[in-house]
Amino acid sequence: MVDILESFHAPRADVAVISPDPTTLHMLAGRPLRRIAADPAHTTLAEHGVALGPNDLILVTEYEEPALRAILGNLRSQNPAAVCLVFTPLAVRELTKEFPEFLIRSDRLLYKTEMRDLIRRTGSQQKVNAVRRIVRESGRAVVLIWGNPDPDALASAFALRELLIPDCPDFTISYLGEFGRPENLAMVNMLKIPTVKHTPALITPGTATITVDAQPSFFSVTGAVSFDVIIDHHPATVLGPHRFADVRPRYGSTSTILTEYYRDSAVRMPRRVATALYYGLKVDTANLTRNVSDADVIAFRFLHPRADANLIRTIELSQLPLSTLDFFQIAIANKKIAGDTAFAYVGMVENPDICVHIADFFIKLSGISWAVVACRTPEKVVVVFRSDGFRKHAGKVAEEVFIDYGTAGGHRTMARAELPRDRLAGEAPEMTDLAIENWLLARLSTKLKGLGKFLAGHTSMRTR
Repeated sequence: MVDILESFHAPRADVAVISPDPTTLHMLAGRPLRRIAADPAHTTLAEHGVALGPNDLILVTEYEEPALRAILGNLRSQNPAAVCLVFTPLAVRELTKEFPEFLIRSDRLLYKTEMRDLIRRTGSQQKVNAVRRIVRESGRAVVLIWGNPDPDALASAFALRELLIPDCPDFTISYLGEFGRPENLAMVNMLKIPTVKHTPALITPGTATITVDAQPSFFSVTGAVSFDVIIDHHPATVLGPHRFADVRPRYGSTSTILTEYYRDSAVRMPRRVATALYYGLKVDTANLTRNVSDADVIAFRFLHPRADANLIRTIELSQLPLSTLDFFQIAIANKKIAGDTAFAYVGMVENPDICVHIADFFIKLSGISWAVVACRTPEKVVVVFRSDGFRKHAGKVAEEVFIDYGTAGGHRTMARAELPRDRLAGEAPEMTDLAIENWLLARLSTKLKGLGKFLAGHTSMRTR
């Protein structure tokens, strides 16, 4: 109960404990509080110089019913101005009828919350220790980020590296794709996150391989990949052989998982790590408006006072190239609206992440609850999904429509598919923009029905 009092974020509130039990008072020695040896059933607050106002709080806990009734009766006679909160294992309903001026609650609420927190903290500590053992035994670790590095993946990899560096100084963060979005490159530069482009030579025999914000199935296009450690928040897929996995689909970001690792292990979180995790959480949950769990909110509150707000503001204001406007113009001119669904194909691009910006724009339009934006590069076709999440699941739709042609998946409100050109060769004798757009519309119309009306009279791509 004293721990609860001391947890209140008041400007160092004065705490006094009144108890007739010398053992209890002795256990509180050394705490920054006043100990009063007296029976609260008979003594008065005034006798001990305890003056209470309407902004103060009285907490009462007692297991024996006669003693509790005596304490509450004594308090009632003193008519204190403070709020009185009572925690007891006794029947609350009868006590509330007898003492309606007091807030009486079952102490099971306290124990339930405390037990849940204890289990979570213990679980986090066990997970951190398990990963520590793996990298310590290997002596070398590589974190591999799937696709183009995004804030959540970068933050999680960086946080894990800083957490494990004492156990494994040879720790590398690598990525497969490119830094296509200026804000992601700004994040790496400003927070000094050490990253390298992945090459097979990075993984030597005995290296501990790790992926964050991804799962082995995401890498299927690049060949069979297995990992020693998997930490992710996407819906679980086949994980394959591994030594440790922590996959939490209910969480809005992998940054939340890493935040719990630090908080529950009582490891000091460097400001750069807090800033990275805070930004990763903000981006993946769209400022706590998308795919949010209670754990994300708790992590957000934990990180907020520890993060560098000025750095985050600078990262968020990183400018997009002017060429972005050209693709917005193409998307708006070529948009196809069917009911609540908006689709646009923008053709050849240097950076497929432009589709993300356009899809985020389309999903904000009135009456639109599905936005699908696609493009192509010399190597692949990329399709980005956004939905309002109401009885919809963008990740499932992306997977059902495109998993046979590459990688596809995501969350209720956001998803992505990346389809290598060679996987589409059997579908198209000629990979023209018109043929690709028609094929995409044909595939998408199996799930987003209204898009079928935009199909050309014939197409040079098959739809299976």
